[in-house]
Amino acid sequence: MITKIFIYEEQQLFSETLQFFINSQQELEVVGTSNDDEFLMEFLRVNEADVILFGTSKMNTKPYFLLDELRREFEHLKIIVLNDGLEIKEVRKLFKNGVNGFVEKNSHNSELLKCITSVVEGNIYVDTAIRERLFSDFFETGNHKPNQNIYQELTSREIDVLKLICEGYNSKEIAEELFISINTVETHRKKIIQKFNVKNSIGIVRYAMQNNMI
Repeated sequence: MITKIFIYEEQQLFSETLQFFINSQQELEVVGTSNDDEFLMEFLRVNEADVILFGTSKMNTKPYFLLDELRREFEHLKIIVLNDGLEIKEVRKLFKNGVNGFVEKNSHNSELLKCITSVVEGNIYVDTAIRERLFSDFFETGNHKPNQNIYQELTSREIDVLKLICEGYNSKEIAEELFISINTVETHRKKIIQKFNVKNSIGIVRYAMQNNMI
């Protein structure tokens, strides 16, 4: 099945390079590119797209408004932010507001492919560089105190699974990392979903971020 991708990017050269790379992948196809808000919205109303690669170097009122519009009007659309200079507080805010994935613009192509695959499967994905900044911010500032009551509701194995879900691992990868079966992973995932009172893995990650677990 082909994953259809729209590239929203203001840097023309970067956009063209990205389009060439994506179209070289068997199961990916770029269906449109633009840096114009109105064109983007009109295109998506009449054309099918599964993922939007949303390039930005700063978050002000305009991109926040556009992302809100995209989430509200196209619920199925997966949003991946191609980050170039966002502060960590902006990354956290975007995740809490519905963005599905983050990739640094200077990351390796394989990181982008992994992100696309992960979000299409229904997961949230944070690339390695941003994940390191998130955890660094968490430990260095000392201002993010996790809700201990929530942690106490989780078993040690559920916490292991939770951490890997938040790092973008799928069930197969979690099973291999923890040396357990995929069925066992799914059992832990379901229990975490029940305890967090969310619907899916995306809900797990957002809940963890909102409660300063990551």
